[in-house]
This record gives sequence, structure tokens and C-alpha cells, in this order.
Amino acid sequence: ATVVVLSESCHHSPPSSDVAATVEDLDTRRVADLNTFVNYLGDPGRVGVPEGDSATLAKTAALAMFYRQRGFRPAWSDTGRLLPSGDSLMGEIARSADDGLSPAWYHSESLARLLKQIRHDSTARKDAVKWSVTDLLLTDAFMHLASSLRFGVLPPDSVSLKKDSTFTDSTLVAMLSQAVAGKSVAATIDSLRPSFPAYTDLSSALHRYRARMAGRDWDTLPAPGPDSAAFRRALALRLIEGGMLDSANAGDSRRVQAAVKAFQREHNLYPDGIAGGRTIQALDRSPAYRIGQIAVNLERWRHRSDSMPEKYIWVNIPAYSLQVHDSDSVVLHSRVIVGKPGHQTPLLNSRLVNFQLYPYWRVPFSIITHEMLPRIRKDTGYLARNNLEVVDRHNNVVDPRKLNWKKYNEHYFPYLIRQMTGLDNSLGIIKFNFLNPYSVYLHDTNLRTLFGLTQRDLSHGCVRVQQWQPLAMYLIRDDTLRHMPDSVALWMMQQKQKLVPLHTRVPLYIRYFTCSADGKGNLTFYQDIYGYDTLEMKRIFGSLPQTKKL
Repeated sequence: ATVVVLSESCHHSPPSSDVAATVEDLDTRRVADLNTFVNYLGDPGRVGVPEGDSATLAKTAALAMFYRQRGFRPAWSDTGRLLPSGDSLMGEIARSADDGLSPAWYHSESLARLLKQIRHDSTARKDAVKWSVTDLLLTDAFMHLASSLRFGVLPPDSVSLKKDSTFTDSTLVAMLSQAVAGKSVAATIDSLRPSFPAYTDLSSALHRYRARMAGRDWDTLPAPGPDSAAFRRALALRLIEGGMLDSANAGDSRRVQAAVKAFQREHNLYPDGIAGGRTIQALDRSPAYRIGQIAVNLERWRHRSDSMPEKYIWVNIPAYSLQVHDSDSVVLHSRVIVGKPGHQTPLLNSRLVNFQLYPYWRVPFSIITHEMLPRIRKDTGYLARNNLEVVDRHNNVVDPRKLNWKKYNEHYFPYLIRQMTGLDNSLGIIKFNFLNPYSVYLHDTNLRTLFGLTQRDLSHGCVRVQQWQPLAMYLIRDDTLRHMPDSVALWMMQQKQKLVPLHTRVPLYIRYFTCSADGKGNLTFYQDIYGYDTLEMKRIFGSLPQTKKL
């Protein structure tokens, strides 16, 4: 939102109080006071809240347009009473917490204080200034909340799928005018929320999580040490506080172990029932942090398009997961291995263009200079043992024994190193190519046992796919004129090098979501392997969620 500050203008400043003789006299006074308030506001501007701090307005220009179009008539109240549309909006502001938003951004505290005064104080009920400020804040709240739900709080980034990033002022004015006239404020706000299950399920889960964790917080667990009994007691207490263990079972080691396993499954950790380092780290995350984490993920979903292609591939980095979506169903799921910290898999939108059977692996320059050169200087036999060959710019294979490896470094290396095709190739049997500026791709691997690990951030940025063969067959299943699936399967068996162009270029989206929820409200958290959650929490909330320890 645009942060606004008070701007002096040639108009008279608004009064701090304007008490009418009767409630019926309010309407005339409110029109005059709203006129004064709107014309006094610059762009940007702030509005003073009677008996409170001033309030920052997010949509000053649209707000002014709205009131000028209606002749400064109030929109949310009539003859000393709040209209049902006002109550509806107050409910939507409170509900915004389940969208990972802060109701305070939409003037919840100022409005609650004003409405309490108006409802319980007969003098306040006749104060046209209090009613006018209430009207202004409700209007700004509607416009700001509508924008947050439709486009997100943060500006669009390079992978946002929405074509627009904000409502025009005239669009906001028309939307609010229709909602007020049609008594459909709540329905209008609700229609702006993403409607796909990934968002609605996560929002419902946040509501349940906030209710379950209300008022709870904790310090970090003590490190397991000589006094293991003390650690076990602290562990049991933490599981009880987190709702994973009944207090009556705190002394039952089997029940405690079962609770640890349940916690590990919820946090995508290996469910061995042992409270090791990663499990303790996850246990130490406070409810406030987890609520912030869910909020960040809801924000990411708000940047997804409401309508996705009929067929697409979705990679979620923290979940180490690839899904093929077809006609609103997931038709293929695969474990993946992604880039390790320092070699992050990039977030991107692209389309698969072809796949290569039995590909060469052209070793990235950074791997050559930082990892291979020190080994080759010691022993050129390293290349042959790893099925690697040196190639010059004319694609001629060069004898590595005839090169002076001491003169090559990160600033000068006029060759390529590639790994020859075969089952021992680092890319495995297949490489899926898609357009991108990062030189990354999807591929098989010769180290398939790594898919059995829980934490799989192990690559230099490319995505290794466990179910590469079903993925290849899916991509060509309808292309029987050029590449019959049986032919591709035969080429695989014969270890033939083949480049297979794709008739249909299926969209690919690589994303970063660290929590998800099912339709029953059950949450699963994933490790924030690149630290993006922390960065985005600070961007959205200004700081990390307040808690004793993170």
C-alpha cells in the first residue's frame, strides 16, 4: 500500500468535533464534514482519529473520487447507526487474518475504538466528525483489502502470473459503489480471494492453527546433554504445548516417540521418532513464526493466476516435489532433487521444448573452475575415471595429458569438459530442456539412491527427477505421428542418443512454498532451505513475527 502523510492545503482543516443537536441532524453535518476531510487530504494524506492517533490511508485518490461522485454522502451509516454493510466489512477485516493479512492494516483498531464510542456514548453518537472519520476509514479499508486479496501485499516479481498488479482508482470506486448499493460488501470481498484449493485449504488451516495456538509461546529446548531426563521432560512439555501429546502421557516413552513421529511427518522430516538436530530446530519454531510462515505462503499463492493452463508441470523446491497437472488433476507425482544453498534452483516460468536421450553433460564453468581444476592439477586421470573428456572450441577431443593445467583458472579456461553418455553420466538417461537464462534443466541422475533421502537440496541448481520415464512418456503420449512411445522406449533400451522435440510445449513453473494443507485442515511444513521465508516476512510485516526465540 502507499504510505500517506498529512499534506497541508488551502482548504480549512477538519474540525476535531462536530456534535449535532439530534441524531437526525447528523446527515447534513456529515456531508459537510466529509467534504472538508476529503478536500483537506492531499495525495498523500492522513486522517486524524478523534481521541486517537492519526490513521494512514492507502487509497487516498480513489477515496476522494468515491466521495466526490456521491456528493460526499456517507456510505456506511445512516441517522446515527452503522448500516449492515459496515458490519459486514468489519467482519471481513477480522477474517483477513485467515488470509495471512493483518487486520490492523485495514484500520481495525481505530474502527473498533470509534464504533465502541459511538455505540456506548450518546454524545459520540451525535458527533458528525466521528461518523465521518469512521466512513473514511471503512472506505479506505474496503479498497485496501480488495487490492491485497486480489493482487497481494507485495509487488509482483519475475514469476508472478497475474497480468495486472493493481486496481485503477475508477475500478475501485465502481466496485465499492456497486457493493454498497447492492448490499454485497462481504460477497464482493470474498470474490477477490483466490478460489483454488491450495489457497482456500491453507487459509482454513491457518484459521484452525491460530485457534489451536492462541496464547501459546515457548523458549528453545535445552540441548540434549548429560541430564537426558531433563531433556525428555522438556521435549514432552513442548509436544503437549504443540498439541501433539496428551499431558497424561508425558511419562510414556512410546507415546512421546509416537508424538515425535507425528510432528516429524507434519514438518516433512524423517519420521524416526528421535528428536535430533533438525527436529529440535523445527520444535523451537514458535507459533508466531509458523503463522508468519503460513502468511508468506498465502501471499505467494495470491500471485498465482486464477486460471492455469489445462496441462502444466509444477515443481515445489522446499517440498522436493514435481507434479504434472492435467485437467485439474495431478496425473504424475515425482520426488526431485534441487539446488543446494549457494547453488539455488531458480524460480521461473517456462515451457519444455524437447528432451535428449543419453545426453552429454557439459560441465558448468563454475564447477570446472571451483571443483574440478584442483583435482585435475593433482591427477589428470581424474577425468578418465569419471568418464570426462576435454573438448576445444572446434569440438575436437583434446588429450588432457598434453595440457598445462597449472595455467588454467577461473579467469582463463578455453575448453569445455563434458561427460560422455551412458548409465554413469551425471544426467542419467534423459535431460528435459526448457528455455531459461540460468542453464538449468530437468534430468535423470546416476545417483538414484539419493531420492530416498528426506532432505534433497543436493544439486548445483538443476532439478533431478525420479520419475523421469513416466514424465517422458506423458510428454509424447499424444504425438504418435512423429515419436511413438514404443519407439522412444526402444531407443532407451538401445542406449541411443536421440533429441526428441515436443509437439506440445507443456508449461513449467518452478516455485517455493514451505507449507501446504489438505482439505481437512492438516498442515505440512517444509524447511526454508534458501531463507526466502525470512526475507519475505520482513518485507510483509517489517520484521520477523514477535516471539521469544526463533
